[in-house]
Amino acid sequence: MKKILLLALCFYLSGCGDSSQKQTYYTQLVEEVAALQGQTIQNDTPKAHTLDSQANISEDARALVSRAHTSGYELITPKELSSHLDEYIIIATLPRGIYNLGLIPEARHFEFALSPSLNEDGSDWNWTADALGRAQEDFIKLLGENKEAKILFYDSGENIFSPVGSAHLGLLWAKHLGYTHLYRLIGGQNAWKDMNLPLSTQVPHCCQM
Repeated sequence: MKKILLLALCFYLSGCGDSSQKQTYYTQLVEEVAALQGQTIQNDTPKAHTLDSQANISEDARALVSRAHTSGYELITPKELSSHLDEYIIIATLPRGIYNLGLIPEARHFEFALSPSLNEDGSDWNWTADALGRAQEDFIKLLGENKEAKILFYDSGENIFSPVGSAHLGLLWAKHLGYTHLYRLIGGQNAWKDMNLPLSTQVPHCCQM
């Protein structure tokens, strides 16, 4: 049983040495967003003829670009982040259980809801609901005092329209609190894994509990 669990973890984290990259919804989403932003990314993987979800990737990509533009943050690809990990404060907004299974190296954890909530009086910025009851001071401590630091948020990458995704909600709050250099990972952790980029189970020193 122990051997089976170790094997399952190996496949989750790294594909057990399989360096081939499958063309998935998330890898194609990264390509679509990069194309919309005028970027060129290297991908030697042939495109799949069909995807399991038959999702409208172009529409999703346009929604991501539009939301980033109107909300005041930037989008970056997994490959770009992997080459500049040390330049970013990275915040994973995933549920704690998923975060514990594997995180982008040095990613800190702060879970958010999947979409924003209104206050009882109908006004915006309901911190208690959005942050699932966690203190705002904890969030600010993770982000740091430097309001101009480069801060990147990521979630699973699954939610784009409604719900909008926990990474987007975290970005809205960081912007609201005065942070100015904000980024979202295109395709989230799913794109990161599909591109066979490394995950870690080592929680950053700042965030060990």
